[in-house]
Amino acid sequence: MHIAIVYSSMSGNTEEVAELIQESHVNRGDRVVLFEADRIGHREARLLATYDLVYFGSYTWADGVLPDEMKDTFRLVLKELDVPLRQAAVFGTGDKMFVHFCRAVDEMAYHLSKYGIPLAGETLKIEQSPRNQPYNVRHWAERLARNAEEGVYVHDHSKDQTTVAQTS
Repeated sequence: MHIAIVYSSMSGNTEEVAELIQESHVNRGDRVVLFEADRIGHREARLLATYDLVYFGSYTWADGVLPDEMKDTFRLVLKELDVPLRQAAVFGTGDKMFVHFCRAVDEMAYHLSKYGIPLAGETLKIEQSPRNQPYNVRHWAERLARNAEEGVYVHDHSKDQTTVAQTS
């Protein structure tokens, strides 16, 4: 499969998740390209239509806000260019001390659904960093890869999520 991972990271946590997803797909023999959200222009956005599965990952800013660079990417991909993505997956990092833990994940899933982009499976929400439980991220990515290979994963994703808690 041909996989794209579009992510936005401030502290490096979301980037770590993106790299674990990349590693899982590379180990399967998939071709993977990582894109930082703030580097997605018209050319890169249009290329996303050529991928079998596009992951979108972001941290949640402040009290539940999707960061501007990811908002801009979604606006370009979904609204301005109407890129026909085959399937998508959504992941993110956040901190449970905030009321709206990983709300950016829910917002990205909502916008993809609103524009008719099928999700390959449940969303993934990471409490801070995946460092102590990287296998959870890998298993999630492998499960979504299998779903994507089987075709569109038909399911109501509005309540589905996998949460990985940070352990010390």
